[in-house]
Amino acid sequence: MKRINYNIIDIPLEFKVACTVYRQNIQEVLQIFVDHVSMYDSLTGEYSKGFSEATMSISSYTRAKVKKTKRSKAFLQCRDLAVSCINSIFHETRKPKGTTEAKRKKCRYFVNALYQIMERPHTPSIILYLDENSPITLTKDFCVICELQNCYPKEFLEYFMGRVSIADVQARSGLKFKEQNFPFDFFLEVARGFGRPATEGSDLTDMQIEFYQRMEELSLEVYNVRDLQERTAILRDFYLTYHQNMNQS
Repeated sequence: MKRINYNIIDIPLEFKVACTVYRQNIQEVLQIFVDHVSMYDSLTGEYSKGFSEATMSISSYTRAKVKKTKRSKAFLQCRDLAVSCINSIFHETRKPKGTTEAKRKKCRYFVNALYQIMERPHTPSIILYLDENSPITLTKDFCVICELQNCYPKEFLEYFMGRVSIADVQARSGLKFKEQNFPFDFFLEVARGFGRPATEGSDLTDMQIEFYQRMEELSLEVYNVRDLQERTAILRDFYLTYHQNMNQS
């Protein structure tokens, strides 16, 4: 049986394609995702742009995980204090007064406490590398959630990327196969500028202009294709070809 290296992150091809199409840097997208996974948002029912989608992506993975998560061992030696910290975060989410940002900031004290007292079998380092020049820095919130769920950062990041497929999401449009996809929703927010300062858009090449025009046309053309798999295959081939051409040019 092949042993999994939890320090190596596998980047799915369709996530690479999506980043090419939306002109996103893979490292930057993953860092923004990590930065918006939040203990506060995992316990509140309120919607908060970006934080809700990122945190619900984690919840979606843990619910769907084939091998059900066992009780965390990271807090066995400090169970009472850990429960107290989590309860304090939960009570903060239920307070009627105060802005979401202020309450989330106040909860950092309890997240910091959890981070300090826990053992870290799944997050021994706060730095992961896509390659030697592309580090991902884990937040304390992200590390605490990993340990609470007995999951490695690699699992959450690969699940997030694995759910980002332009072909799959577009193919479902107008059919009876639409489903909630928090990772893709988050990715689209990032593509629209979420999580970073506003910048002026860069000029498009002739190839890009032609591609985006064709992209709009194809989304209308495939509407007549009512088979989900056939429609997905058409779109996947279209986006993959563009990705390959852009990386060869």
